[in-house]
Amino acid sequence: MGIPNFKLRSWATAQRLVRSCQMVLLVVDGRHMSAGRIPRLEREAGTKLVLASAKSDLLPGKPSGLQVQKNGLTVFYVSSKTKDGVEDLRKWIATKAYERFARRGKPYMRGGEWCNTFDILILGIPNVGKSSLINSMTGRRAAATGFRAGVTRGVQWINLAEGIRFVDAPGVVDFAMQDEGLALAGSLDVEKLRDPLSTAEKLIEKFDLARDAGLVEYFGVEPAEDAEDLLTAIALRRGKLLKGGEPNLEEAAKIVLREYQKGKYGMKGKSFPSD
Repeated sequence: MGIPNFKLRSWATAQRLVRSCQMVLLVVDGRHMSAGRIPRLEREAGTKLVLASAKSDLLPGKPSGLQVQKNGLTVFYVSSKTKDGVEDLRKWIATKAYERFARRGKPYMRGGEWCNTFDILILGIPNVGKSSLINSMTGRRAAATGFRAGVTRGVQWINLAEGIRFVDAPGVVDFAMQDEGLALAGSLDVEKLRDPLSTAEKLIEKFDLARDAGLVEYFGVEPAEDAEDLLTAIALRRGKLLKGGEPNLEEAAKIVLREYQKGKYGMKGKSFPSD
């Protein structure tokens, strides 16, 4: 597995915060939502769980705001880049907080510390964009961000409004998660993958099954018969060649994965050109 020490260090903290906070906001990459789900912690959160589907600007139709509410789970589509859906989520959180204050009393200061607060745990796997979402909702650089797993090193308490606080904790990974899913979710460095070719082929197949042109248009290549042919075209396009002029498929695979992790491209809801 990819980052075992990181998982062991963060899991107990996440469990404790899930129990103590009034809301749990699980941030996932909307392009690959299943890879970012954390079933064990979701079960502990119960009805406190809200899903934030990030990078909505890279999804077909660019959905935003509250779009889905099924099986008791509230889902918001948001983009920290374009800010779509962010204000809707902020207002919805504030409404829930004020409803609780009306039932249980307003927050108050004691000894220089806030009491009876409404705390929202921002949960997610490493590098999914939790801190970026916090910064978008607070309108300031309140949480550290960066393109690598583990930027958030410790628990941070960040004020959204009087008595309403975000709790930004280090990313956590379920022990059952595999390297392939972690890489597609941006939580595992591409250089640490044992088989980047296989993982890139899985990503290419995802676009192919959806008949979505987002990947081929981004790389400026034609649709191909299979993933290997497409990686060959990308290697040639990017000048990634082995000695003798053969295309370097492994380097092409790493480019496909790394630029997907960085949010450079996603599904556009636009089909391949007709034959």
